Amino acid sequence: MTKKLFFLILLVVAVSTFAFAIPKVNVAVSSDTATVTTKLYEYSVDLKSGFLTNEYSVFYENVHAWSNTGDGLVLSYNGKPLIPTSWSFDNHEKKNFQTVSNVTINFFYDVNGQSVEKSITFVNNPNYEVMVSVKAPDNLQLGLTFPTLESNFNRDGGSVFGSFYSQKGIVTFSSITNGTFNGSGEATFSGNLTSKIYMGPVKNTLIFSVFPNQQNIISQFIGTYPGSEPWYSWFMYIFVVFLNWLYDLTGNYGWAIILFGIIIRVVLYPLFHVQMKSMLKMRDLQPKIQELQKKYKDPKKVQEEQMKLFKSEGVNPAGGCLPLLIQFPVLALLYYVIFYSREVFAYNPQFLIWNDLSVGGISVNILLLLLIVVFTVWSSLWTSTKPSQVWLAAGMSAVMEFIFIGFPVGLFLYYTTFSGMQVLTSYVAAKIYHMKGITWREVFGMNPKVQWGDKKWKKNSKQKV
Repeated sequence: MTKKLFFLILLVVAVSTFAFAIPKVNVAVSSDTATVTTKLYEYSVDLKSGFLTNEYSVFYENVHAWSNTGDGLVLSYNGKPLIPTSWSFDNHEKKNFQTVSNVTINFFYDVNGQSVEKSITFVNNPNYEVMVSVKAPDNLQLGLTFPTLESNFNRDGGSVFGSFYSQKGIVTFSSITNGTFNGSGEATFSGNLTSKIYMGPVKNTLIFSVFPNQQNIISQFIGTYPGSEPWYSWFMYIFVVFLNWLYDLTGNYGWAIILFGIIIRVVLYPLFHVQMKSMLKMRDLQPKIQELQKKYKDPKKVQEEQMKLFKSEGVNPAGGCLPLLIQFPVLALLYYVIFYSREVFAYNPQFLIWNDLSVGGISVNILLLLLIVVFTVWSSLWTSTKPSQVWLAAGMSAVMEFIFIGFPVGLFLYYTTFSGMQVLTSYVAAKIYHMKGITWREVFGMNPKVQWGDKKWKKNSKQKV
């Protein structure tokens, strides 16, 4: 039986690691426009002019991030825009289609009898990546404009260009392998050109995945964009990198999140231990505190006597709050780490019953919500002295989780893991400090379970006979 269970667990792990659910790219083609929609963004391309016209951030409620103002990958010669003679898709006909692969639109030009080709590739990955290439004779000097956002935030670094949209927190970076940028985002070059574009939120892990060799100059650009990153971002990225390392180890962000939650809970256990120890001391002093409240009617006198009692017993009344106050900002930061990683969750292999760890809502989170409530009740059994406390904990947990039901599955999975570890750490603390707590039967108002051989059970049996 043990071997069968072990192999079943291995099978579940294998299936959830290698079962892929890659998001599809939708391409809608009209007489003069192609609209390419990935999981993250939507680009419109004017097929007659060969220009990008609009970009929307699909992942963040269809925010209109950019519109063409002469910077939509306009190919020019002698300062004049070139108009393509024809266009085509790679591996697809000129009509609507869906694919899980990248989508490439090719534009063909005639420049003084010489052939020029511009290709725009919309990459189906979590990095908001677009690739552009131009094939042209070496004797032709051409210009190509790249997306800009706010002119006062344009940054030029030779082969790298950046711009920032301060109101929406969006950044665009472009790199080229041939030629140079000017301060307005136009690259001049001769011959062939390859380039990459990133247009999305300021997330270093995504940006540096597109530009691994330009990290220093891009970091300098970001440093000049006010409010582009929170002050604690340097600390947050440590955990983001750690979560990505766990993904590399497991091959699935579902398992990576679970390991992440377990490790964080183990690291924070000393603080929980101090909090639990202080809570138990306070609970032991409750009878004495109640005697003081009965003995003295003046609230100030009661407070003075309580402080004397705490001092004589070596109890710090704030001892249970301080560890919690230390844990809270850490936990808040970790929640943000999980929320930060939504893009990569969207491209994660299927995990158990969840195809997409980046989405939220009742239908996908209800199972995890119920597990969190059960774990909350379970862990509170050892610390509660009466059923009403358990029901209060369950009610507060259910209400709080339901408020955030629209959050990503990945965040709920993390909190479920954290709650499950809470059960384990509460059990360990109960064993160490011999905490009695209450039972499940008491929570539901049932009499204690009668065991075989119990004297009371024997007495009742004799009476029946």
